[in-house]
Amino acid sequence: MLTTICLLILIYSILKRPVGWLVNMLESVDWNSLAQDAWIKIVTYSKKAGRTSTRVVLKFYYVMKEGDLTTLEKALVYAGIIYIAVPGDLLPRKILGWIGVLDDIGVAVWIYKKVGDGITPDIVRKVEETLDNWFGHEIVSGFIANLDEA
Repeated sequence: MLTTICLLILIYSILKRPVGWLVNMLESVDWNSLAQDAWIKIVTYSKKAGRTSTRVVLKFYYVMKEGDLTTLEKALVYAGIIYIAVPGDLLPRKILGWIGVLDDIGVAVWIYKKVGDGITPDIVRKVEETLDNWFGHEIVSGFIANLDEA
């Protein structure tokens, strides 16, 4: 039910429709519990999506969990994580291929515009540490560091 409300808030917000009445339904939500639900979906998603795609979703996760966001912003971020990390969406990736990724990119960009200022250097550091733990150190970083030494 909470996931549905958050997804409705996301859709209504993108369509520039009033969402106050939906946000009021979320005032007493335990966001730590929703963050745990999102974390489980992110872990599953990361195994299929890879490091680069997971980076954005992790930024959303950490800003939702640790950032100073309003209830509306938390609902948007949570809905964005769910929309991106769960396979079923408006343009299915399995059927439409790369075209099916466009709606996910659109949602990610739209949410980033809403909460991107809350993504602090500390959050970026946590994201990179998580990615390193899951995927190992990024090869490009080591390659660039070696070029700098040469």
